[in-house]
Amino acid sequence: FSFFGFGLVRFENGVCGGSNTLEGTCYTKRQCSLADGVGTTSCASGIGVCCVIQRTCGESSSLNNTYFVSPGFPNAYTDSSICTFTIEKCNDDICQVRIDFLSLTLAQPDDNGTCLTDALIITGGASVIPVICGEKTGQHLYLDFNGNASITITISTSGSSSGAWNIKIAQIGCNCPNRAPAGCLQYYTELSATVTSCNFGTSGSQTGTRQIANQNYGVCVAMLPGYCGIQWAQSSGVYTFTVTNNTYTSVGDSTIGTSAASVLGSNCTSDFVVIPGPIYINGTLVNTDRFCGNGFPTVISYSKPFVLTVVTNANEVNDTGNRGFSLTYTQLRCSGSLLLG
Repeated sequence: FSFFGFGLVRFENGVCGGSNTLEGTCYTKRQCSLADGVGTTSCASGIGVCCVIQRTCGESSSLNNTYFVSPGFPNAYTDSSICTFTIEKCNDDICQVRIDFLSLTLAQPDDNGTCLTDALIITGGASVIPVICGEKTGQHLYLDFNGNASITITISTSGSSSGAWNIKIAQIGCNCPNRAPAGCLQYYTELSATVTSCNFGTSGSQTGTRQIANQNYGVCVAMLPGYCGIQWAQSSGVYTFTVTNNTYTSVGDSTIGTSAASVLGSNCTSDFVVIPGPIYINGTLVNTDRFCGNGFPTVISYSKPFVLTVVTNANEVNDTGNRGFSLTYTQLRCSGSLLLG
């Protein structure tokens, strides 16, 4: 309506594209200022501004698309400290958060795979989140709120190595179609994507990042319409599946990254991945759902829902040189019989 020649215009506080690839929320300039945000590009036909919200140590936010950054980001953070950030619900219709590690580099775990020097710990949610350290850039996780309780992210740094982080927190409504199913720490909705274990780096050699101990979580894939199966394959590179046994031994005998270095079934007792109902690409049943070792055979599963379970125990000392895994999945179209069923 208009009053004395002035118009009142309403617009949705939706997601918008800010500067430097950051997402913001479309607010009025006043709203953005009250939220202690930074107005970047214009939105709502020039009436609003795309407001980017950033918070750092000791702060909190109940606003969607908040970025939790290290002090002085993107400069290296070398202080020895404990940094906390609190996530509060936007409203009562929110049930879940998605946490994207746009950039997270902390000190590597020790030889046992334990995060002793630096660590990221998430508490207050409806499920237990494994302790994280090392390289997490490009990964994500989902976590349900525990009622109306807030969620706390704590990052402990030793100052002995350069660390920095930029973490995006998006809040997800209870009835949102993008909400991850219960029990899924990670959730993928693409036709094909690459899934990596925590702290799996990009180095092309046997040295570098280290598999983290005490992990137990599910990776879920949303089954797209017209697709009934999923194929899991080792990503490019011979070091992309080093989960158990001595990686250096497999390098020495030239079995690294081959079927000769893969281990299946009851021999996988400490660190492994689980894929329900797998079959080899030639149609032969695998007769087990556990995979470990230093190589991974390509398998297909028609078990629903699509899920990969990751397990590591508390002792990584004997698994010398293990880096974890990088697996690529591809959803497979339904055949006529599967489509009818």
